[in-house]
Amino acid sequence: MKSGRAGWKIKGRRRLARGPLRRLGLVAAAGLPLALTPGAPQAALVDWLVLLVDVSASIDAHEYRLQRKAYVGVLQDPSIGALLEGANITIVEFANRPELVVAWTGDPVAAATSYAGHTRRIVGPGPGSTTGIARALRLALDLLEGKPGRRIIDISGDGPDNVDWFLAVWAQRERARELQIEINGLAIPTAEEPKIDVYYAQNVITGFLEISREHVDFERALLMKMHLEIAGMPLE
Repeated sequence: MKSGRAGWKIKGRRRLARGPLRRLGLVAAAGLPLALTPGAPQAALVDWLVLLVDVSASIDAHEYRLQRKAYVGVLQDPSIGALLEGANITIVEFANRPELVVAWTGDPVAAATSYAGHTRRIVGPGPGSTTGIARALRLALDLLEGKPGRRIIDISGDGPDNVDWFLAVWAQRERARELQIEINGLAIPTAEEPKIDVYYAQNVITGFLEISREHVDFERALLMKMHLEIAGMPLE
């Protein structure tokens, strides 16, 4: 992964007592639902969720294990399981090209178990070390187009698209807007890409962005973001 849209404003709101995590901004996501009150009729808060995971070579083997462990842990978390009741989940990893690694399932624990047994195929320099965000978004949108209900793409990464560049990423973002599909992000700034949060904000997302300052903090950031994007409320 090593090597704006006009009018988008970074709000820079900070979570109190949340350490290095910072929410960049809440923009006009397609109707984040209110939390269900006790006794309310049970209804899916999200119907279709695509988890897009950057696995290009700028994420080393240790960081990849931390990242995968975070997704597995969050999908097994009982609070997330309750929020995902009625939802269908799939996981796509991407480097220069996306790869569907966990097929659609209505069981987040089954998705976690399947992902826990997956091994990354990117092992060194070459085409697989580049980052194709536009191609990953295109596959996610293909998977979601025509599906009924609320649809979310959740993308995480630590580098910009260096395969197809800006126009291709913008085109997929505009397609998501036309289809009323949310794109939320989790950016991981690094020494090589210290402003990847700004890149995601200006070029990738249509909803909101969470930041994990380090891979070791990734699971906490992911858990907090999924609470917000699914239920429309932060994790207390």
